[in-house]
Amino acid sequence: MKKSLICVALLLCICAGLTAQFVYNPSNTPATGGGNSWPFNLYTKWRFQFIVDKAILGTKPLLITDIAFSGSYSPSRTFAVSDFQMRMGHTTHKNFSGAGTTKFDDMIGPAPTEVYKRGAIKWLCTYHVWSDIGLTSPFLYNGIDNVCVEIRYNHTTSGGTVTLTDPSIARAYTHARYVADPFNAVNWYTPIPGEMMGPKHRLTVAPAPFTCNASAKQSVGTSGAISLSSGPATDLFQIAASMGNKVKIDLGKCSVYLDPDGVLYYSIMFGSPYFNGYSGTLVGGAGQGKFSPPALPALVGLDVFHAAVAFNKGGVTACTNTVKTELTR
Repeated sequence: MKKSLICVALLLCICAGLTAQFVYNPSNTPATGGGNSWPFNLYTKWRFQFIVDKAILGTKPLLITDIAFSGSYSPSRTFAVSDFQMRMGHTTHKNFSGAGTTKFDDMIGPAPTEVYKRGAIKWLCTYHVWSDIGLTSPFLYNGIDNVCVEIRYNHTTSGGTVTLTDPSIARAYTHARYVADPFNAVNWYTPIPGEMMGPKHRLTVAPAPFTCNASAKQSVGTSGAISLSSGPATDLFQIAASMGNKVKIDLGKCSVYLDPDGVLYYSIMFGSPYFNGYSGTLVGGAGQGKFSPPALPALVGLDVFHAAVAFNKGGVTACTNTVKTELTR
């Protein structure tokens, strides 16, 4: 059991001291572009989305820690509303037309990250200057897909600022003129096919922390990869699985969010045939195991959680996030 507790040193840390960098969409020109009051002004209720193309973000996982817009109204104005939220999610779509792009939820995906916690906001948008929103949580970009950014709010008066836009950025929205509750609006009113004029923005990014990835759904009786990325280059790793993620196991340097159940113990101590390759050496920061649940109908509908830890002779060096896989038929 001592080994399992040490190995459980596996799992959810955003490493301190990451160096901030910037990604500009479409360019670092905060004083040029079209002027548009949407979504931060004019109407009192909004659900608004725009796409950040993967060509802008690159091919490596990144941690998005903030987003900034540039004001197009002089003098600078403060956007202040009582019920505001921002979310980000991965999407394979580049714009808001074509198959599978008819609804807001289809675009942002089934598990978006709330990057600005729902509630009041008071944000100064400075004229022709990148002005950070101040996200309350980061977003982990996977290095593969496009990113959908969603802004939605309710307020009794208009927000009060105007941001610069660019026709290369795809957008879609609905507002108070068309729906009463933008937090639950299903479809957008605009754009018409081909219309694009989303807000220019600057993303604050950092190298991704040690990351665990797995399929959101997996059929019983099949094998799926549990992949690790951005870890310490040559450290050892240990992956662990459990049936829950409610227990925080404090390991000093990082914390583990996996329940200490039989599945956790089995995945660490025995592994094969269901948990194959769950330990090894990170090669260039990457590692991979294989999860192979048996073909038992009783397992259908259950959730299995995975996370991992990197370590060397000095102890635990990094922990990953915890990911969930739903078992299906």
